Amino acid sequence: MTVIHEKLEDTGAKMRARDVSVYYGTKKAIDEVSIDISPKYVTAFIGPSGCGKSTFLRCFNRMNDTIPIAKVEGLIELEGEDIHSDAMDVVQLRARVGMVFQKPNPFPKTIYENIAYGPKIHGLAEKKPDLDAIVEKSLTRAGLWDEVKDRLEDSGTALSGGQQQRLCIARAIAVDPEVILMDEPASALDPIATAKIEELIDELSGRYAIVIVTHSMQQAARVSQRTAFFHLGKLVEYGPTSDIFTNPIEQRTQDYITGRYG
Repeated sequence: MTVIHEKLEDTGAKMRARDVSVYYGTKKAIDEVSIDISPKYVTAFIGPSGCGKSTFLRCFNRMNDTIPIAKVEGLIELEGEDIHSDAMDVVQLRARVGMVFQKPNPFPKTIYENIAYGPKIHGLAEKKPDLDAIVEKSLTRAGLWDEVKDRLEDSGTALSGGQQQRLCIARAIAVDPEVILMDEPASALDPIATAKIEELIDELSGRYAIVIVTHSMQQAARVSQRTAFFHLGKLVEYGPTSDIFTNPIEQRTQDYITGRYG
């Protein structure tokens, strides 16, 4: 049984998942999960390692399509449109639903080109002054402009780990997405860089619908307003973060929050 603290239909969702299951070959990794992703909140997915939270996150921009043995069942909508329909262009979907991975993965290009690449291929800007403006705005939003504005021609891979991750966030927002998926974006970073990423999530919230997978309950409590707890491929409980952490309804949620397993 899944405990949902609020009626899903009432959330003004940007994305909706209904009865979504994911299989890797014959193994069921996600079992009939339904959830709404609202633009008003940062939503955190928590749960023990291997519980399916990253697999489920990757459903929202069809990253599981890249795994030959993966099969996704159920309905996922972006603004009411079925993301698996023939009419949905996957390249366009991934521009609208950006992703930031666990390990920073800047392109082996200049800092400038890392940001300008997406807007160029999506036709958002053709002239250099327009691209310059997008690069500056994206890096500013990612809290990186002041640190790199004099070295835009340096390689993105020459930055520190925390700067690389903020560069990847700037790259994701350069194409003006509606949703940003973050898969443990700070797990490879030191505490200072992690704090900067968390501040950035806070600043970006409300402008984008943000979903973050995190293995850190403290991080989920700090950055999110809604939390979904996963266990063994099932969504166990979903609701306001404060409720999940202080007054969970399900015993399994209580056990995880209090450190009995995970």
